[in-house]
This record gives sequence, C-alpha cells and structure tokens, in this order.
Amino acid sequence: MPRKKSQSSGNKPLPANQQKGKKVCTCCHDEKNLTDFYYSSSPMYSLDERIPVCKECCKTSVLAEDGRIDFDKFKDLLRNIDKPLYFDLLFSSEESVKKENSYLSDEEVSLHGYEILQKYFTLVAMRQDKAKSYSDAEKEGFIHQNSNRTKREKDEILNRYSHLINQYSKPSKTVHTPKQIQNKHYSSIDDFEVTEEIKSLFGDGYDTLEYKKMFDKYEKLKINYTLQTNIHQEALATYVRFKVKEEDATAKGNVDEAKKWYDAAQNAAEKAKLTPKQLTKADLDSGVNSVSELTKAVEQAVDVIKIMPQFKYRPNDAPDFNIWCYVDYERKLNDQPSVSYEDVYSFYDKRRDEYISQNGDPYGIFNNEPTLKNRETVKTFIKLPDDYEELAGDAND
Repeated sequence: MPRKKSQSSGNKPLPANQQKGKKVCTCCHDEKNLTDFYYSSSPMYSLDERIPVCKECCKTSVLAEDGRIDFDKFKDLLRNIDKPLYFDLLFSSEESVKKENSYLSDEEVSLHGYEILQKYFTLVAMRQDKAKSYSDAEKEGFIHQNSNRTKREKDEILNRYSHLINQYSKPSKTVHTPKQIQNKHYSSIDDFEVTEEIKSLFGDGYDTLEYKKMFDKYEKLKINYTLQTNIHQEALATYVRFKVKEEDATAKGNVDEAKKWYDAAQNAAEKAKLTPKQLTKADLDSGVNSVSELTKAVEQAVDVIKIMPQFKYRPNDAPDFNIWCYVDYERKLNDQPSVSYEDVYSFYDKRRDEYISQNGDPYGIFNNEPTLKNRETVKTFIKLPDDYEELAGDAND
C-alpha cells in the first residue's frame, strides 16, 4: 500500500556536523543541499524526508562503463532507497529519449542510460507514485496494473522486460510474454463447446481452437453488421473463416499463406459489404440521413482505421496551456527539445516539495490545492489503434 506522508520534521534535531538545509550523500560522501536529494515519504527517512543518496549518484552509480543501465544495480538501489521499480515507466523514459534523439538507433539509445534514469526518477516523483515503495511495485509485478496503454505498448513492454520482471519477482509471480499469454489463453478451452450450430455456421473439419477463434471474431463483428438475411450471415461467416486463417498464417510467419488468405478475406468483405466504401442507406437499419449518422456508420464498419492524431490528455485551463507554450518557447530559444505537459507538472511538483521541505506550510497555502486535486480528473485518455504509428508513417510517405 502507498505510504502515508510523515509529519513535518522541522523540530527534529539534525545529525551531528550537518548544516541546516544540507545532507551528506552516503554514496559520494559529499555534503549537498537537500534539494539535491529525491523526496521520500518512507518512514526510514522521515527525519528530513529525503533519500540518503544524492540525485547525481542515483544515476551515475548504476551505469555500466558503456553508459547502459546495469539493471541489477538499479534494482538494488531502488530497493535500498525504498523507491518503486516500474518497468512501464522505464519504457516511457526510454521512448522519451528516443523521441528526442530520433537519429539514434534503439541500440544507441540504450547507451544514454543517464538521460533515461533522469526521466525515470522524474516520473516516479509524480503524484501517483511519489508515495509508493519498492514493495508496492513488487506486489504489482513491477508494472502498473491500472494503465491506459494500448495493447501494442503493453506487449512491447512485456517483450522488452519480461526476463527482468521474472528474475526480480517472487517465485510465485511469473510474467508472460504476449506469445505466452496467447497460448495460455487458448490452451484453456475446455469450457468452449463446439455445438452443431457452430459447425453449421462455419462448416466441418476445424479443431476446437479454430472454432473458438472464429466464433469469438464472429460474435464481435456481428454487433456492428446488420444480419438482415441468411445470406448476410453466411457472408460474414465466410469473411471470418478467411480472416482467422490469415491471422494464424501471419503469426507463424508464413507470408505467402497469409497473403492468400488476406486476398480471400478482402474478396469476402467486398461481397458481404463489410468495407466502408460500400455503405449505403439500405445497409443500415436506421439509414444514413445526416453527417453524424454517416460518421457513426463508418466508425462501426469493419476494417476502418482511425489515423487522425488525438490528444491523450489536456491542460487544466487556458493559463496552464499558455505556461506550457511559454516553457517550450524558452526551450526552443536555447536549442532544447520540447517537453511534455506532464514534465511541466513534474517540475512544479518538485519545486513545491522543495519549498515545503525548507519553509513548511504554516498557513496551509497548499491545502486542497486545485492543481493537485483536479489533475487526474482532467486527463482524457484515448486508445489509438495498435498500428497507428505504422499507418501514420505510410501516410506521410
């Protein structure tokens, strides 16, 4: 469970030979300002609410000679300073560095461990994780369980870090890669019954796994496809048969086989009027009598791909947006990359924590602060298609 914020330590005695507002790093042994140490709500560091290792050592002490992150040292550091280890945040940090250095390959990005760690500690310091401990992250399997990531992102995170997650987790905890998850899901099909109706719909000669895949896809698609006659039902079933075959061939890496079934599925989709260009008023129960109805029909049709960019979150209000723009303007003048809106919040959080740590909040000016209270409620998460980036790249070409 997240830890409760400790009481103010303003009246507690300082350690011997330590100046007010100063702290000695247990790693480099240098005396530095408190602001050079990350905040902590752990009871172990309640004296000054700062971890014992300075910010610089938190990054440099866990790097290999080539600049990569030594994950074993990184894990040990986080456990010792009681900070959470979340591989999805590490993924976000790496992607952010990659975005700022688009000319670098993935291999070259991994050599920028210092920058990656800098972004990681910034993310961990944000409101939703700042009070969490190492054991809190361990209980979640080192990945946030409640997130708004796309399936593609979740699969990539598991592919990239599953070996580390399994290594660092307790023996009873095992994280599966996407392929393992898929096999596990479909290996447990004892509760799926191949009825005569299913055989009549898709035909004989398939195994239970194939019937289940076809049935699941059919049930999903028929919600947005009007089955006016038996011909419509048979046309949709034909499309589903070919589509499942195409997906299986693609998963096995059989390109020629996948192409054959893809062409068959597309042909079946044309005949079944499953493509958006064939939508007519007669194909819809209520008809298409307005732009809004047409938009809804197109969005519900099979194989329509959303490629328009959309924001995943938005600022609180116009002044917040202006601040964000001004920050980016200043950074541009100094030849620095743009920052995300969350980075602006993170900087604000850090400065607020530093102010309270040094001066306290005797008048309660930060009590019930709207900036904190409303932050989560104003975020609007929109799930983009798994192949959004690929399609956007093709469109630009």
